[in-house]
Amino acid sequence: MRVDVGGVPISCDLRGSGPPLVLIAGTGFPGATWDDDVVGPLAERHSVLTFDHRGTGGTPAAAERLSTRLFARDAVGLMDALGVAAAHVLGHSMGGRVAQWIALERPERVRSLILAATGPGQFRDDRPVTRGVPVHTAKALVEHGYEAYMREHIAATFFTPEFVRARPDRVERLWRLFWDHRPDLESYLRHVVARQEHQTAERLAEIGTPALVLIGDRDTVVMGTGSHWDQSQYLLAHLRDAERRVIPGAAHGYFWQCPEETVSAILEWTLAH
Repeated sequence: MRVDVGGVPISCDLRGSGPPLVLIAGTGFPGATWDDDVVGPLAERHSVLTFDHRGTGGTPAAAERLSTRLFARDAVGLMDALGVAAAHVLGHSMGGRVAQWIALERPERVRSLILAATGPGQFRDDRPVTRGVPVHTAKALVEHGYEAYMREHIAATFFTPEFVRARPDRVERLWRLFWDHRPDLESYLRHVVARQEHQTAERLAEIGTPALVLIGDRDTVVMGTGSHWDQSQYLLAHLRDAERRVIPGAAHGYFWQCPEETVSAILEWTLAH
């Protein structure tokens, strides 16, 4: 369905019943990439809301500059339109950066946070974050093209090499869920810039909402914002009320590599909060 949020028709899906749980996808990822292996069991305990960011899936691109703060306001506007007063808010990768803004600007709307494989922006002077499209991303897109780049990016960062060899069908499934609902290249690059410009490291202590920092122990590849393992360590150390849960043997995409373990960790957290 599409819901009007400030004049923007945002495509979304609401499944299940119980305490609301909002799932916020990562850079350029449409809501369709939240696989049934995850949403199905979560919807047995929660009303699960997924949606397409601007320029992805069924939500049209926007003329204004994209930012994680804008995406956060979209998510809250969607909650308003659907009558969701407060929810557990889970964000993966860039979606976790969006979730931080919701907790900072509208803390009364967040029952708990799940910050999944994400970070706060730049937190070390000796490891600057590119405030634009990273050179390695631009180079790979030019050399290989959008389709081949996304295939390689998903295989190389979302899954461990052993899993790619053992379960190429699962890797292909995630790529297909992305590609069939993909943003156009310009929108994807605008999402990349929004991720790269995110900055909340100096404000983490303002977040009082209980937070679960969820990370795979193999999520160590250095990407546009650095290593997500290092970023999770920083989140854990600087949030006021945070716990960490590690998914063993998993890389950046543990929702798709280890869905049962991931769902179990999420439900244990939401039940306790």
